[in-house]
Amino acid sequence: MSSLLSRHAESVFWMARYFERTESLGRIIETQTSFQRGRGDDNGWAWIVALYSDEEAFAKAFPEANSENVIRFYMAHTENPGSIQSSIKSARENARALRPMLSIDMWYQLNDFCNRVFAFSNAELAEVRLSRTCDAIKRGCYAQIGVAENTLYHDETWPFFRLGLFLERADQTSRLLDVRFAQQQTGLATDEGHYDHTFWSILLRAASAYHAYRRVHPRHIDPREVARFLIFDPRLPRSIAYCLSEMQAMIELLRRNFGLRNAGPAAERVEAMIEGLQTASNDDNLLQNLHAFNDWVQSSLILLNDELGKAFFGYAKATEASVTLPAPAAISQTQSQSQTQVAR
Repeated sequence: MSSLLSRHAESVFWMARYFERTESLGRIIETQTSFQRGRGDDNGWAWIVALYSDEEAFAKAFPEANSENVIRFYMAHTENPGSIQSSIKSARENARALRPMLSIDMWYQLNDFCNRVFAFSNAELAEVRLSRTCDAIKRGCYAQIGVAENTLYHDETWPFFRLGLFLERADQTSRLLDVRFAQQQTGLATDEGHYDHTFWSILLRAASAYHAYRRVHPRHIDPREVARFLIFDPRLPRSIAYCLSEMQAMIELLRRNFGLRNAGPAAERVEAMIEGLQTASNDDNLLQNLHAFNDWVQSSLILLNDELGKAFFGYAKATEASVTLPAPAAISQTQSQSQTQVAR
């Protein structure tokens, strides 16, 4: 019989997602600071709003998508639930619900990190210092996840932490790969930008994958190979394939070691995504079809999140029509408050 409450499983799942979301948003903003360096166009930040589909919410908060407003919206605007400050605050709220289950080291590290993020000065959020600030955010997330991996007890809590971490990471990697499309949508880049080698080099560095890529491809940076590396390489911790493999392993752990048989639909969803990746790996025009592929990944991850929610967190059952997605080949041509025990 599982001893883990649904609300605790959900809290640890979302705590991990918020850690990863904070780090990944820091990566996106750092990518923009690198891309914008030396350019005089202050309106080159609008693509970040398009990337996260936040046009409506942003328009309500700020009149113009210039550098100052976009930085403020995603770094320190607490009314934006996707901002870095909001994400790390949500991580701490979920951790508070888990307080008896967390080590003192993990709790202290999270409080220190949260206080540091909320203490950022206007100077630290200025464009000229933003790269250093984003690096501090990434390092704080590294420390937080490291403390969790070294101190979190490996009962049923552990698979839910890893599921949240890698589901969010897969989503954020697909968004990182969609940066060029978002830039095209806002007029910052053209179709020819798909082959901008400098851009893809910056993207690799944003994913902390530059040196790993050069070990596999030492001679040059090929945009097609960069995309394939970040999607399909099973040895890269930030690749979509790696994330799916880890989620598959955690779901199997819940089924095999803890007898949580309700994990079946989620396992089938992950298997379908893995098969979809295998299909996409044979697409010779993957770079041109990258936006459609990323849409498929993000939509599939939303459905996987729903499957996990229905199985373990008390989410309402979805209608049958909402769980059907086209495969990549076809494309290219609230947290609940349940206090029941984790469903078996």
